[in-house]
Amino acid sequence: MKKIASLNIIIITMLAVVGYAAYCLLLKDNFLNTSISSIFVKSNHLELKQHLLVLGFIPIYIAMVIFGSAILGLYFGSMVQRYLVRYSKKLFSYKNCCLRKRLSI
Repeated sequence: MKKIASLNIIIITMLAVVGYAAYCLLLKDNFLNTSISSIFVKSNHLELKQHLLVLGFIPIYIAMVIFGSAILGLYFGSMVQRYLVRYSKKLFSYKNCCLRKRLSI
């Protein structure tokens, strides 16, 4: 049971990292101009219909960034988890091999 819980911590950690990256993309101004405030600034110069269209698509944009980052976090977390499981199996079999050699001598 402890092994399953420790491996799920990897996925939770990756979700936290990617969630923070999504937070930075949405709320902090950066060189990518993907924050909500930069979208508002750019949409202020548009006509009324285009401005309302941009405002209508902002919730969709926010949902795409949040759920997309969650999917990426799950994907990267499962990749790291799979790598660690393979590495631990190889390490365990190597330790058993060395132990058998010591016992046979």
